[in-house]
Amino acid sequence: MAKTNEFEIYLGVLSTTTAKNDALDLTDYVDIADNEAFEVHEVDIVLDPTDSFPSSDTEALFQLADSNIGAFVSHADRTSLYVQRQTFDNATLGMFHQESFSSLTPLIVSKTIYLRNEVSTGTGNFTLRIKGKIVKPSAKDYMALVLTQTGNVA
Repeated sequence: MAKTNEFEIYLGVLSTTTAKNDALDLTDYVDIADNEAFEVHEVDIVLDPTDSFPSSDTEALFQLADSNIGAFVSHADRTSLYVQRQTFDNATLGMFHQESFSSLTPLIVSKTIYLRNEVSTGTGNFTLRIKGKIVKPSAKDYMALVLTQTGNVA
């Protein structure tokens, strides 16, 4: 059951050659004690228009997780909610990206989610945008979440 209309949350991220986690605190939006969750509809990570195109070939890695992971993990790991790899080709000024959002786990029921990020050269200013709404999950929603969190094990 929806408790709000759709809205967007933004997180500015300065990525460097040292992988780090940026925390996105959801306690201003979600009251877990009142059985609320954030239902994710879209996730985007973009190079800020205030940043120049990278001056050398660069790869940027991003992983959204529901725990403070110490390293990038396989997207098959149940803590991984979203992954994105961006490649900037300086010779052609081309940009390529690969991304995957786990559409099986659109409910975020934790207080904080983390964006692990790293670039291969230099630094980059990026913005994480998450679009969704606050919902009150049903018993079926929680069962689907439990099955996703405990299933899919090879």
